Order: sequence, then structure tokens, then C-alpha cells
Amino acid sequence: MASPHSTPGSPRTSSPLTFEEDIAQSLFSSPDDAHTTATHKESDDAWPSHLAVPNTAGASSAAEPVKHVPKGKEKATKGPLRLLDLPVDILKEIIHQLPHTNDLTSLSLCHTALHRLTIPCIYSRFDIVWPDESTHMEPRSGVDALTYGLATLVMGDECFPHQSQRYREHAAHTPSSQATTPYPIPRRRFGNYYGQFTKKFSLGNGPQAWVQEYVITKESGKMLGTLVALAIARMVNLETFVWDMPTGVLRDVWLALSSLAGRNDGDDCRLERLWIRWHDNTIDAPVPPPAPPMILNNANLPAPPNTTQPSGVGSVPPPVIVPQPFPASSVSALERVEHPTFSVIPALKSLSVLDIDELPYLDEMSILIARSQKKLRELRVGIAPHAQQRDWVTVWDGDGLQQVDYSATTTAASSIDEKRLGGVLGVLVGRIHNMRHSEESSRKASASGVQDRVVETTPLKSTISNPLPSIASLSMQDRDPEQDVDHFGNPMEDSTITEGISLFNETVPAGAEPVASPASQPATPARSRKSSDLTNVRSRAFTAESPDEPQEELLNGKLKLEVLELERIPLSVSVLRRAFDWSILSTLTLLHCSNHEQLWKVLRRTYTPRANYSGSPSSSKAYKASYTLRSDYQLNLKRIHTNTVSPSLISFLKETLAPNSLEVLFLQEGRSYSSTVTVDAIYRGPMRRHKASLKKLMIDSSEKGLDGHTTTSSRWRRWMMNREILTFITSGRMSSLRELAVSIDYKDWHHFLQRLPFIPHIRSLYIPFIADHAHGNNIDPRELAYQILDIVHLRPEIELCYMGLTHKCFEILENRPTNYDLRSDSMSGEGGTGVHGYVGHDPVTISDDESEATEDEDDDDDDGAMGHGGEETESEASDGGHEQDSDDESFLHEEHRGPKLRVREILFYEERVEAFRRRHGVLRP
Repeated sequence: MASPHSTPGSPRTSSPLTFEEDIAQSLFSSPDDAHTTATHKESDDAWPSHLAVPNTAGASSAAEPVKHVPKGKEKATKGPLRLLDLPVDILKEIIHQLPHTNDLTSLSLCHTALHRLTIPCIYSRFDIVWPDESTHMEPRSGVDALTYGLATLVMGDECFPHQSQRYREHAAHTPSSQATTPYPIPRRRFGNYYGQFTKKFSLGNGPQAWVQEYVITKESGKMLGTLVALAIARMVNLETFVWDMPTGVLRDVWLALSSLAGRNDGDDCRLERLWIRWHDNTIDAPVPPPAPPMILNNANLPAPPNTTQPSGVGSVPPPVIVPQPFPASSVSALERVEHPTFSVIPALKSLSVLDIDELPYLDEMSILIARSQKKLRELRVGIAPHAQQRDWVTVWDGDGLQQVDYSATTTAASSIDEKRLGGVLGVLVGRIHNMRHSEESSRKASASGVQDRVVETTPLKSTISNPLPSIASLSMQDRDPEQDVDHFGNPMEDSTITEGISLFNETVPAGAEPVASPASQPATPARSRKSSDLTNVRSRAFTAESPDEPQEELLNGKLKLEVLELERIPLSVSVLRRAFDWSILSTLTLLHCSNHEQLWKVLRRTYTPRANYSGSPSSSKAYKASYTLRSDYQLNLKRIHTNTVSPSLISFLKETLAPNSLEVLFLQEGRSYSSTVTVDAIYRGPMRRHKASLKKLMIDSSEKGLDGHTTTSSRWRRWMMNREILTFITSGRMSSLRELAVSIDYKDWHHFLQRLPFIPHIRSLYIPFIADHAHGNNIDPRELAYQILDIVHLRPEIELCYMGLTHKCFEILENRPTNYDLRSDSMSGEGGTGVHGYVGHDPVTISDDESEATEDEDDDDDDGAMGHGGEETESEASDGGHEQDSDDESFLHEEHRGPKLRVREILFYEERVEAFRRRHGVLRP
């Protein structure tokens, strides 16, 4: 567990209500009564603190006068104040400054009052961080921290209700009755109330071999889920729940999270953030047969099978029998997943769900998103790599398709198939924004001005099971920016919409006809229709067909998100434009998302400011009438991260966003999209446009694997910084830059180091590749780190702290002289007060050539000191000798004048440096 940086407190719960009173009682004890206080508190801790001790002394104890407790100046007059004499609020602030859990643990063992103050801070966060597989040397053994931590949080005091009655009976007994029992059981405290202080519960992802032990289909996974459910039920103040392990989440955990919504103390639910990473839920093999029954009589046991490979001329290995897997369609999707999941969670502020591979998860999320419509500000959604070819992932459009089943209130009652209108995004916003309703309203508004004309038919889907290529290559003409667009990003009047066609991943065989037969089913391709006919057809999608049927509720809401991050999701431009409020969105992340280019074009045409119309007289009247004057920038995008960099994106960043408004720009290149953008276009586009506002910049064209690690490909050279760009970055014009991640050429390495003082505000630096190094591929990252450290040593105003060089990360630390450094104390005593400065990171090393000169200087120092002590009358000579001695000894004093700088190798600090976390090109917590 990691200690938090949050002020400890005593939240209002049903746990002990005498928290502050107990602390005050411990603090008001005088130092003379320290032994008595400790003994009293030790016995107090043996039982739950909220249990009242019956008064066995009768009225005599009540008649005793209350002892006067000195405070403030009165206590100070009796002696010096000690640590526990400080007020509780000041002690809390002191404890808040301790960053490490080990320090908090040591402090909690010093005194009962300190124990009660540090416990809320220790258990406010429960973080399980797996060690790096590459750096782990010893084999894993013993009980891990996850099991230890859960065991502590699960053992609550409410798990022992019978102990309350036993305590009262035990307190009423006389000492003589206890003596009759030989070896009596000592009193002790059963359970704890630490779960009430937990605000964040996080299980991180780790090495696959270790994490797979906790899959919910295994016994250990079931046990882990049960322990987590019991612990979550006690965390009444939980604010953040993170399950990043791809093991699956048990139904019991979901119900425990749901129970946090019904608090019995009148307070609102504290849960605001939920992060879930799903596991591979595909069924590729049949259920294994049950284990054979246990054989009690081992007299006639069969011989064990051969476990070794037979060898020899006549030996033939036994045939390998591969079991035939069951078809995936034999088990419904609802039976393969835990249910219910998201539909029972209270309204959230942040929802992150990654590696989705089942449609019921999306239906459950749509219910939670609708419940959190007014509160939700962050949404992160990712599709699993093995589920990208599913029908429900593809963006579909057609008259017989729906986003969700509006007649069903639960996921189990849904009766529509996997082909969904708008794809994944259409399902997520289905209970907030019905695309049929918005399409109908736009049709009615523009039906009078639309003329029927013959248009080309779209490529149709020949077979449902054949996924076809993306339409990202389709060209989109520069049309009226105010016109409505379809899922392609094309204006609705010119688009051809067919029944049940997929808008992504489709091709047409060479001999296939582009027109479907009239007798085709609704989910099969159909002939393209005129837009005027589509208006009449779509009006029946949400209007009651008979007077007896109730009319559907009009859904035209929008999600007012501030953060939207999507991974491996085909984009529906129509859904993104209508169901999301783009004036509020500030962070946008698109990783491996198809149809991204059409999105940037639509956003550029819709939100780019335009001056007065100065078109040619030959322009159409409809275009002139729809031309809208926009003098202000309407978008609030400040952070953009994508690995599909297109020319449309560069134009969008340069023209649509206000100058010097973009703060974070992470541009990478993924395997799913080969970018045609050059590094010079990035430099002359968004970098120069937003030079004064960019705080974090990453330009990386290296190829990443599925796990996010770089491959041996040399594609990273495409976006390698040249000298002109490096000179611009280090010129001081990018005054807000804090994090920089680029690849450079070795011939520009020293040029970059020399200009590093011009960007003293830089905090972290990540250089994944250095081209044409003098040592070839045998680059020593530590040597590069020391070269940067030399620059920081010479220019102490540089604030650089973290350096990621190739595959290693380093941290620059300061070592200040301590009171335990006797040599430092002696030097500071002889030379006076030390001046804080920056010196070398290693002690001064004197070579053999300098040893003789050093001995001569020492002899001169001794002579000077004797002369200074014997000459009392000749002040001028004395002053001159003292001044000469000071000059000679100055180089020795400089070594101990201030803190020393050193480099320490660490793991990539992804929690604090965003560039380190984003370098993998995947979504991580």
C-alpha cells in the first residue's frame, strides 16, 4: 500500500465516534504520567474503542474532583513543550508531510495518539503495484502484499458481534472470579475499523504469468473476488475503484460497489471514479471434464502416465488429441459475463472501461451513463484487440437498426441483435440521445430545400460475416459546414444510406452487384434511396404505428464531458457531433480509431472561425444562405493524444484552435495507420501555432507492439528532430514547456546539451532513440544521464528532475550535508556558515600528480596558521596571511558548501510524468 497525499481525518461513519475525543485524552496526559497513559491505552486498544466501559466504582468515582489539565502558556511554564503538546490540527499537518508509508508506520508505533492520527493516512489508499517482470530476479514465493492488505481490511470489528456482549460480561466480573480459571485467555481487540478510511482502492496490472493466477474462472480468482467484495462493503468513504488486472470482476464485487449508494448515515455516496479492464472472455475450448473421484484404496492404483518423451529407434510418441471447441454461438453472451455489472453502480464522475469484448458490457454501460448524465465528466472506452471484428463493434446504419433496446429496462431483457446503429458510440449514448430523433428533426428542417437527385450507391456488404476495409480512404468534399453529417462524416443530403449496411471494414467482391434484391431482409444490404424517401421511412422509427402503442420518449440530450479517450473504436462522426458537447471537451485521446480523418474534417468545417463571405458570384445560393459568420473560437480542446496523425489533424490544430491554447500534444504513429505527415509539417503547424502554451510535447513515430513496447523497426527515424526544430524548442519561445519526448540525432546531441540552459523550466525529458551514436547500438544511458547532470551542475537554475534515456529512467537527487557528517561539520565550523550551492555529484578525487602540490599547500597552511598566532602587533601582515590561507583552503570548503547532485536509476515514474505513461500508446490509469 502507498501512503496518500491527503489530509487525514475522521469521516462520519458508523465506526467509532470517539475518535477526536480519544486523541485529545491521549494528548492531555502529562509527561509524568506517560507510563500510566500507555498502560491505560494498551488495555483500551484490546477492545473496540466505541464500546462503553461500565462504571463499576459506583458513585464514589463520580464524586472525585476532575483533575485540572494545564494548557498553553501554563503548561509551558512548567517545562519545555513536547511534540504531543501541540494541537491535533498541527499534528495532522505534520503527519501529512510524511510521504512514505514506512515513516508513517514507524510514527504510529511511538504513541497511541500518534497511532490514531496516522492510521487514517496509512489506509486512505490501497494500491497494489506489481513489480516489473524484467527487473524481478528472484522467484516469487510466500504471501503477497495483496493478500496481506485484504486480510487487514476484511477483519472488521463488526465481524465479531458477540465480543461486545462478552466485553460487558468480562468487565462486570470481579478479579477473584478470573483467578479460578487456569491460564485465562488474555483480552485483545478483535477486528479493526481501518476500512472506513480507504478512499482509493487500486489493483494494477502486472506480468501475465502472475496475473493469470487470479482469473475469476480459477479458485484463487474466486477467493480474491470474495475478499475484495467484503473489503469494499466496509469502505463507506471509497471515492476511486481501479481494477486494471485483466482477470475479470466478480458479481459480488459489483454488488458491494452498489451497496455504497445506500448509506445509513444520511451522507451521499462518495464513489466518483471507476476504472475496469476486462479479461479475454472468449470461449475457445469446451469446459474441462470434472476431476475423477478420489480413490480411497490405493492397492490397485493404475500406473501413472509417462511424463517423459520416449526416445529410441522403435519409440513412437503418443498421438496428441486436440479437443474440438464448442461453437461460440452455443452460449449466449449474457451467460458468458458477470451480471449485473455497471447497471447497479451509482452515478459517477469518471468512468473508464477498457478491453471490452462482450456486447452486454456496453448495454450495462449505457444505463450507467444515462444515470450519470449530469455528473459524468470523464469517459474512457476501449475495445479488446480480439473483438475488433465483431458485428457490434462495426458502425452500422439502416432503417431497421437501433442503438439499444428501449423497451427493456435491464440488459437481460434486451431482444435486439448485435448490429447497432452508430456502433459502440451509438450504444453508449443510446439512452441519452436517440439518433433517429435527431435525424428526423434535421430532415424536417431541411426537407423543403432538398432536391431529389441521383447519387452513386455505396459499396454494399455482400456477406454479413465478412468484415471489409475501412472507409477512411473515402474522400469528402468541402461542403457546407452547417449541414448535418452521417456516420461517414459526409453531409446527409448527399450521402447514400442503405438498410443494415456497415460503414466500416467493408469491401465488395469483384463479381458482386452493388444493388441488393428487393426481397432482401432488413439486416442485409438494400438499394440506396433518395433522402426525401428516407425522411418518411425514418419517421416510423420512433412514432407509434398504432394509436394503442405509446410513443417513445424524445431523447436528444448531450454528454457534457471534459475528458474523452477512445481506444480501438470505429468512430461514428454523426454520434460524436450530435451526442457530445464539444464546447466543454478539453481532453481528447484517439488510439487506433478508424474514420478519424473524417472527424477532424467535420470539426474543422464546423468550428473554424470565418470572416465575412467573399466568395465568387458563381457560388450557389444555398451555400451563400447557409454561410455563417464565426469570429470566435468555440472549441476548448487543450490536450490531444493520438497515434493516427493525418494531414486533416494538422490543419485542425493549426486553424480551428485558438493560437497558444493547446497545452498537451502527444503525437505517435500506430501500426494500424501509416501517417503521411512529416516532422516538418508538425513543426510548422501545431508547434509554432501553440509555442507559448505547450506544456507537454511528444513526437514519436516508433512502432509499438500490442503490449505497448517498442519493436526493432526503424520507423522512429521519420519524426526525428533536426537541428532547426531543436533550436526552436530550446530557443526559449516555448516558455511553458515542462515535459519533452523526442528522438534526436547524435550529431545534434551536444548542440542540445549546450542549449539546455535556455529552457530551465523543463521538468522531465524522454529521449527514446538517438540515431547514429558513436558507440552504435551499445549506448550507455547512464553516461548520457551524467552528461545532462553536468549541465544541471553548472546551471543550477535548470529544474530538470526525471530523464528517460532509451530504455532506462533516471532521477536527479540532491544530497545535503547532514548533522551526522563529521567532516562536513568540521569544515562548516572552520569556514563559517555554508552557502547553499550546487557542486559535483562525486567527492573530489585527487590524482597522483596533484598530491605533491597538495602537500606543499598544506605546509603553507600550517606556516600561515603559526604566523597568524604569533604576530599580535603586526595587524597588516596578519590580515594578509589570513587572507592567503583562506584562498588556499577555498577549494576544500567548496566541497561541503551545499547539496550535491547525483543520479539514481529508477523505474519510469508513470504516475507523475504523463509522457512516461503515454509513451506506450495505450490507455493506462
